[in-house]
Amino acid sequence: GHALAVKKLVAPDRPFPLSLHLGFKTAAELAAPRRRAAFRDWLRRHDCFIAGVNAFPFGAFHAAAVKTAVYRPDWRSPDRLAYTLLVARLLADLIPAGAAATLTTVPGGWRPDWTTAADRRRALKNLARAAAGCREIFETTGCRVAIAVEPEPGCAWELFDPAVEAAGPEIGWCLDACHAAVEFRPLARLPWQRIVRVQLSAAIECDNVPAARAALAPFVEPRYLHQTRAVLDGEVVGVWPDLAPALDALPKLPEQAVVRTHYHVPLTWAGSGPLRSTRGQLTPAFFSKARRVFSEVETYTLDVLPRALRPRALARTIAGELVWVAERYGLSSSTNRKIVSPGLA
Repeated sequence: GHALAVKKLVAPDRPFPLSLHLGFKTAAELAAPRRRAAFRDWLRRHDCFIAGVNAFPFGAFHAAAVKTAVYRPDWRSPDRLAYTLLVARLLADLIPAGAAATLTTVPGGWRPDWTTAADRRRALKNLARAAAGCREIFETTGCRVAIAVEPEPGCAWELFDPAVEAAGPEIGWCLDACHAAVEFRPLARLPWQRIVRVQLSAAIECDNVPAARAALAPFVEPRYLHQTRAVLDGEVVGVWPDLAPALDALPKLPEQAVVRTHYHVPLTWAGSGPLRSTRGQLTPAFFSKARRVFSEVETYTLDVLPRALRPRALARTIAGELVWVAERYGLSSSTNRKIVSPGLA
């Protein structure tokens, strides 16, 4: 698979960390001891280990159309609680005794789905139950599993929401750099105490000029949600749930507005024509803080990129991103530098 192809490129002779996406169906299958034993054997044979789990999408994240369905069931639902605790138990069983790891989760839910104060109370109560479940896991296994809430534009729980943090010390934040960029959130002065995971990623940025809007149009696609915002002179002047409605409305805004869209682009891509990457926000100062927590590259849109930008060799592109990050952590090697050239591999 792709994981082993990437390992061969970046860590042929070293243990290789994997961050799994475990949807509910896969997690339920892995709960069977025989399946789990077979998976552990696979990890040993290929010199891989589990570093964390993505428990954000409950279902098939690569279905034909995901959009807002990715947030459901949300934290109001007992199904989200049960799924999260199932994944937490599996994670504790797959990491070494006494180790610590994180799983990511939905930031409450899609905000328009929440219509009453009772929605928020119910969701926070379920999150507190999940925190208690993580405490029980620690008491029985010695493994610390933290739930990393991953804020996203348009969702109910925003980064550093004190009510979310009050659910328990087992609850932390997953900082997705692409999501933060779309919200025009500066990364320079973040309080890092409750950030337990970082997703290294970049969004698309452009000025609101006709050429840039024309260049953005091929990025409209039916699978994922591409929340878009526009800022002028430091003020938000436009918020849209997806790129298509944003492109309809942007001609009415001044050309001086800066537009960012939630479209994870490879970290090796600096931009093209009037389109820019927000990867410049990932500064040496940022990496000096991010290195204290588990970090992962999170570019899941490679197969829906416009055809002209779609990578010809997926494993090589992923490896190139890992090398780009490793160099910024001071982990580069002569072997790594041979893997990637500027742009998409």
